[in-house]
Amino acid sequence: MLDILLYEGFGDHASAAADYAAQLEDAATRDVDAGHLVQFAKVGTHTIGEHLADWPRAVRLAERLLAGRSPDAQTARAWAYLAVARLLAGDGSGAAAAETAACLGAGADFRPIAVETKFLLVAALVGCGRAADAAPIFGGALELARALGEAAPARAIAVAANNLASELLEAPERSSDEAALMRLAADAAHEFWLKCGDWRNDERARYLKALVANVLGQPDAALAHVDAALGLIAQHGEAPVDETFLRLAKAHALWMSGDAALSATELAAADAAASAWDDPGLASWYADERKRVLPDAAPVSRA
Repeated sequence: MLDILLYEGFGDHASAAADYAAQLEDAATRDVDAGHLVQFAKVGTHTIGEHLADWPRAVRLAERLLAGRSPDAQTARAWAYLAVARLLAGDGSGAAAAETAACLGAGADFRPIAVETKFLLVAALVGCGRAADAAPIFGGALELARALGEAAPARAIAVAANNLASELLEAPERSSDEAALMRLAADAAHEFWLKCGDWRNDERARYLKALVANVLGQPDAALAHVDAALGLIAQHGEAPVDETFLRLAKAHALWMSGDAALSATELAAADAAASAWDDPGLASWYADERKRVLPDAAPVSRA
């Protein structure tokens, strides 16, 4: 049952955060085995801290999970989540203690968990709308990660970088420094997905880089990223949803570069693919993205 709550139940956490948080708190009153601690601390602090904006409550949940336990290699990251929650709740000394516990649990080479904790903090700050506060931490942590080489926690870095770039991408406006950070984060996400992911992570990271290039007014770079991503799909297998959004990004880049005819062709192909979807949420996402990138385009024609 706990597996269902922590993994399948997490899929609806954003739309039903209050209910999901209550379920997590109820489950935490019972015995939780060590194998579930990291995921429990992750989804609990994310849901309560980021979605409900109640970091003290997130701390209480994580502390209840870890009470009476000693950190080890299996559970070290649970203390890292507690460290982040305590820091964002205003408890600096408690955060430092939890981060030390995470490092002790990791063993002799605690460098990866120390670096990963910084990226978990970046992800949490971005998740609660504080991308500007995340920026200096991100830059320093990225330097540390590269210094670690193959020992770097690549997935945590890729996720944090992806989230930071996406948050800045969706902002209604951004300063020149924020624009530079957005590009840095998108590049870092791609760099570290290549270390830990598969072709689909590579393809989606290239899509993110195309979106960033478009909003920075660099259509030639965007077209290169889109074509590389479409090439990966052609090489490895079908990804119809991804391909549709890539073609929408390509239509945007072509429109910016002055090729209205080819832009219209790509947009029509994307529209035709999206019109076949029977998922209302996915269709709405496409419609919103289409309006964002090509607000003056003719409405989608319906047969």
